[in-house]
Amino acid sequence: MLLPAGAADNYATVFIYHRFGDPRYPTTSVSMEDFERELRYLKKYNYNTITVAELYKIVSSGRPIPPKTVVITIDDGYRTTYKAFKLLKKYRIPATVFLYMEAVGRYPDFLTEKQIDEMKRSGLIEFENHLYSHPNLGLLRLKLPKEEYLRVLRREERLSRQRFKKLIGREPLFLAFPYGDYDRLSVEFFLEKGYKLLFTQDRGSYGGRGKLVPRMAIVGSQSGFRKFVRDLEIEPLPVEKAEPGYGVLKENPVRLSFWVKNPEKFKRCSIYASGLGWMGAERKGNRVETAKAVTLVKRKTRVGLRCWNAETGRKAEYFYLVLVKRPGRHPAQ
Repeated sequence: MLLPAGAADNYATVFIYHRFGDPRYPTTSVSMEDFERELRYLKKYNYNTITVAELYKIVSSGRPIPPKTVVITIDDGYRTTYKAFKLLKKYRIPATVFLYMEAVGRYPDFLTEKQIDEMKRSGLIEFENHLYSHPNLGLLRLKLPKEEYLRVLRREERLSRQRFKKLIGREPLFLAFPYGDYDRLSVEFFLEKGYKLLFTQDRGSYGGRGKLVPRMAIVGSQSGFRKFVRDLEIEPLPVEKAEPGYGVLKENPVRLSFWVKNPEKFKRCSIYASGLGWMGAERKGNRVETAKAVTLVKRKTRVGLRCWNAETGRKAEYFYLVLVKRPGRHPAQ
């Protein structure tokens, strides 16, 4: 039996959706039946469902995030978002849609300007920026010289801001990275442009620390009602430092290390890297790390630490993105 998530800590679970009820794209779509069941669950068990802007107001004021807070975000602005909007209206649950600015109002598979206007006027849907041409910033960072990469960032920000202002009637305040890809240059660039929070596709919940906000993906094989409920129970893991840091990796192989606040609370830790899966972890005081250096095998590698909180009995996770210029061979090859 699935029991209601009883999270009592001060964090938000931010979900990311893409397409709804679209069997043409099974890897990025969620069924309408599952989506409605998830909304019904949030309503039945009195979750605090808010928008990205409301989340920012809370954390920027220094107030703790209320218990059982959930933020629903939808990336791209595909036409099927309008089907999701009808269910969001039915349950009176707000959401934030990050718009692929070149495509919406222009391409057949995306929201029309009329639909965007209707959703905006409903008071339930807020819109934010997903850049102009939906660039793969991770691969571009690995491929381009620094100045060329910065030119791409400037162009994407300028064009997306112009179109956003025309469609929505105000400046964008929040940004979701296309494909969830980011590095130190892009984070610094968009924060300097005035974006308040930057949204990734790293797993995990958000405790209000920092400008990078992780999101739980509800798409394809990662969708389903049971997974949705399990994700609601995952706490943020208080990692104070991680090595290597996010962004472009300077050397490979590398030992993956995490410094955890209040380490006595966390047990049964394991470390993850894309292409390598879950690995055992050694503990040295407040540091949790791989037993030896490992060779990362994916150009875009999600690195993560998962532990069990001995006090609450729940999983706690921390993930981030590493870009690898010279990936090694997979151990099985």
